[in-house]
Order: sequence, then C-alpha cells, then structure tokens
Amino acid sequence: MILAFFRNLFRDLVRQPLRTFLTLSGVTWGTFAVILLLAFGTGIGKQQMKQFRGMGQSIILVFPGQTTMTYNGLPKGRRIQVTPDELPLLQARLPGIRALSPEFISSRNIRHGREQLLNTVRGVDVPFERIRNTIPGQGRFINEYDVEQHRRNCFLGATIAKNLFKGMEPVGKQVMIEGVPFTVVGVMIEKDQNSNYNGMRDTHCAFIPWTTYMTLYGVKYVQNFIVQPSDPALSKQTIAALRNYFGERLGFNPLDKDALFVWDFSDFERQFNVFFTAFNIFLGIIGSFTLLVGGVGVASIMLVVVEERIREIGIKLAVGAKRRAIMWQFFAEANCIILIGGTIGFLLAALLLALLPAKQLEEYIGIPKLNPLVGIVTVLILLAIGTISGLTPARRAAATDPIVALRK
Repeated sequence: MILAFFRNLFRDLVRQPLRTFLTLSGVTWGTFAVILLLAFGTGIGKQQMKQFRGMGQSIILVFPGQTTMTYNGLPKGRRIQVTPDELPLLQARLPGIRALSPEFISSRNIRHGREQLLNTVRGVDVPFERIRNTIPGQGRFINEYDVEQHRRNCFLGATIAKNLFKGMEPVGKQVMIEGVPFTVVGVMIEKDQNSNYNGMRDTHCAFIPWTTYMTLYGVKYVQNFIVQPSDPALSKQTIAALRNYFGERLGFNPLDKDALFVWDFSDFERQFNVFFTAFNIFLGIIGSFTLLVGGVGVASIMLVVVEERIREIGIKLAVGAKRRAIMWQFFAEANCIILIGGTIGFLLAALLLALLPAKQLEEYIGIPKLNPLVGIVTVLILLAIGTISGLTPARRAAATDPIVALRK
C-alpha cells in the first residue's frame, strides 16, 4: 500500500513537470526564507544582547542629581553629592549588594612615545573588573594595594593599548596621562560593547585607582557609582533600599527620582528580550506568508490531481473504500509535496549559512546559525501550511459521489 502511495505521488508529480516545478519552487523558497529570517533574527538578537552585556550584566548605575522636592525644611534644587567613603557604609547596611565601585570619568591626554590620544580615563575600585567585565587579557586589573597606596598604575582597554604601543608589549611600560607617568599593569581582552553611559567604550579607556584620580585631579565627589545586586530579580528592592539609605543620610525625599537617577540594567535586559522575541515572531510571520504562497500552489495542484483522478476515486469508493482512506491519501500526498520542497529549502539555507563569512558579519548582525529552535519553528510552520493546503483537496476527494465520478 505504501509502495502504491508513492507510485501515485511520483506519477502525479511527473505528469505535469512545469506545474510540479513551480509548486515545489514556491515551497522551497518559502522554507528558505523562513529559515534565513529566523536564523538572522536570532543572530542579531544574541549579538545585540552580547554587546549590551559588555557594559555588565544585571547592574545598577546610580548618578547623584538635584532635588526637586522639599524635605524636612530643606529647599528643593540642592545638589546631591556622594563621596567614595559613603559606599563601603552602603554595602555594610544593605546585604543585597554583592559588589560596588565608585567611578570618576573625564577625557585626558594619554601619550606613549610619539603617540598621543585624547581618551576617557576612569577612576575606579577593584570590584569594577567583575562588575563591568573588564577582564584582563594581559597582566592584571587594578588591585587593593593600588587603591590603598594611591599608586600611579593603569589598566588599558585593548584598542587604546594597540593604538599607543603599535604591536609592542604594553605591560610594564609607562604612559603619560596629562603629563603624569603611569605604569601599565594590564590590558583588557577584546570585548563587544555597543555603547557606554558616559565616555568612550571600555576598549578605548584607561582605568586608574579612584584614590589616585581624586589626588591628581582634586575631585571629592563621585560622578556615579555602580552596584551589582546579589540577586538580579530583587533589583527593585535593592534600588528602593538604596534610595531610603541615601535619603536619610544626605537629606532628600526617597521618592525624589531626580535626587538619584538610577539606571537598572535588569529592566533593559528584560526589554531587550521582549523586543527581540517580538522581532523574531515578526520575521517568522513574514516568512510564513512567503511559505503560505507555496502552500496555495500545493493546494491548487492537489485540486487538479483530484479532478484528474476522479474516476479512480469513484472506483475505489464503489468497491468499498472508506472516505476516510481517500481523504488521508490526498492529504498525505499534499504534505509529502510540502516536505519535499521544505527539505530542499532547508538544505539550501543551511548551505548558504555555512558559506557566509561569519567573522565579518559578527560585529554587525551576529552569527546566523541553524539552531534547534529555528528547526522546530520551521517544521511547525511547514506542518501548519501542509495541513491547510492538503485539507481542502482531501475533503473534496472524500466527498466525491462514486456514481457521478464513474460517469466521467
């Protein structure tokens, strides 16, 4: 019976080669489009999230601002100023904080030999390395002794190190920051990062101990500080506790959002995930419409096949074949055509993705890959289109009146 089924399918396909070719082309192109759209959409989403997390994962940025509410007799419009000494007290009072670091930021002239650049210098603490993913590729990051002893040591981003030293080994060498010598203790690995909240991206920055920064440039108050909560899911509670602590200590209403501007990365990560999930669904819908056009072609060819084989259907019904068996036969044939075209489209898409220059594309759109999710979604779409395109011809075949069919 299975052999007869495939013999009939093959006969129907080769009887009208042009019609078959056009039908399979529609299904093939639709499958090809669905796979490529979903693969590129997934690649873009992963790359954007990777670059976003280049600034750190599940962190809270706090920028002291200006009050807009009166508080306990104090007028509004006061500047809120936070010293680095406040931060260890904050961490001791709030157990939900895993790590934090003050941050001082400015543009400074950085020179080595004849090479001179105007780049961002960041005065930071030791936990900054883990919080902001400034991982050393050579040497080390700023350590406790550098901070305690106000050492003139610096840690360089990969790009600034490359531009200053032109291929030479930077670790152990000296650079001049605004004319003051600093010893390079480490160089950061190359990392993806699509933006920064202040100053240049990390790969273009020089990092020095915050104590050294304060001593050299006469700064007393932090420009911002970074908090990493112990549990990212509790970031809202951490922010509320942080506002209450500083409100009580520095004299402002904890509900005054402008007194402390807080940027919760966990919120942005959730928004990123929602956006790219919706984006991939949108791409899948576009690809599905393309595949639906191929499904219409399959439905058309199967309707023609039903008309061509009407006498055969009438004979089968006359000798006792069940209508359910007739319906299943044509429904299965339509799905086989869908699967043949889908398989060809899948193989073509896989071949194209394998031939793409992934390294050149990675920085901009990520690496589009065939992953299990893309495969599952494509198969589900194919099955849905196959069901829709095969159901009408199959029902028409099953509803055939054997007497009318035999007269044709």
